[in-house]
Amino acid sequence: MDPSLVKQLTLIALVAIVLRLGLLVHQRSLTNKPIHGGALSQLLNLLSGMCFVAILPTVCLSVLILHPGALSFAGLIWHPILFTVISLGLGSFVFALLHALVERAPLQRAEREAAAVKARGWTEEDAKTSGL
Repeated sequence: MDPSLVKQLTLIALVAIVLRLGLLVHQRSLTNKPIHGGALSQLLNLLSGMCFVAILPTVCLSVLILHPGALSFAGLIWHPILFTVISLGLGSFVFALLHALVERAPLQRAEREAAAVKARGWTEEDAKTSGL
């Protein structure tokens, strides 16, 4: 098989792995704690998760397929891999920070509304609609 074709297929596989794992992380995040900041906040959360989960597959595929000589020439080949890993880590941090900035006000508003409902107590309407 042509080496350039192997590299192209590896990059396609890497993108597919990152998209799938990133979506899984995003869905799990939404299940654990809902996002109140709208579509922008959800997009930033998705991008942060994708950058974070891309680190390990990028390193593994780079060492095993794209640069198999990395084990013997660690000083020369690891430089682009380290740059990529640091970039993905910083990207994840920046997207998470932007997500937190966008999410802060809607989350505080949702927490205030939940506290107001809790302070109100159990009403007759709640009793009728609870199904008990």
